[in-house]
Amino acid sequence: MVSHTEQPSAPPGADGHPAGGGGGFAMLFPILLLLPLFFLLFWSSRSQQKKQAAALAALKKGDRVVLQSGLIGRIVEMGDRIAKVEIAPGVKVEVAKSGLGGKDTGDGTTAAAKK
Repeated sequence: MVSHTEQPSAPPGADGHPAGGGGGFAMLFPILLLLPLFFLLFWSSRSQQKKQAAALAALKKGDRVVLQSGLIGRIVEMGDRIAKVEIAPGVKVEVAKSGLGGKDTGDGTTAAAKK
């Protein structure tokens, strides 16, 4: 029968790694890097939503608007949730307010996109 003897384990730090592991910081470091990025993305998104809401609130009857679908027309009526937009003479469509892109400036961009 072959006798199996155990080798004594090396003392901490003898293999070149720091004693105590250091695994806590190594796991925390990526989180600390990503946390500001998530904060900036969230803040930017909220800022864009506020700008869009302000642009929609400023729209009134008779304004020329660009719809998110790319159609251009004039506002005929504004309700709480729905706006009626005339996209051609005699052609009126009901659009959800969220579907309005903003006021048309005439140069291919909306006023909301310029801010």
